[in-house]
Amino acid sequence: MPEKYVLLQMQALPLRAKVLMSQVRIRDWYNYWNGNVYISFSGGKDSTVLAHLVRDIYQDVPIVFANTGLEYPEVRQFAERSGAEVVSPKMRFDEVISTYGYPIISKENAEAIYVARRIRNGSGDVAEREGRKKHWIDGKRE
Repeated sequence: MPEKYVLLQMQALPLRAKVLMSQVRIRDWYNYWNGNVYISFSGGKDSTVLAHLVRDIYQDVPIVFANTGLEYPEVRQFAERSGAEVVSPKMRFDEVISTYGYPIISKENAEAIYVARRIRNGSGDVAEREGRKKHWIDGKRE
């Protein structure tokens, strides 16, 4: 298992080496996209560390926090204090659930259910009209 060996080697590196490797990747990411990038910030430990590492190199990279309405107020406040731009979706979570249903096992299954509901409601063959592969209710492809 070469991947596991590489992972174990990387985990054993000193913190300074991990930070330097991350900085190289951040520079590559920033340069690849010509600086047209942003940090998706959840307020968790990983995005907080990422924001800190990126801002140490590029102060102009915006931090964006998606306020879905499900976050604790303290998390939203932390995002704001961290300098994040707070954005909100056009549709609230409860509206998404009532319109599309709960997310299930996979996108493929969710799409099959979506298409089946439209066909049952007389909307015609939504899959072909939208240029997607046709899925049957059993999940098999044509």
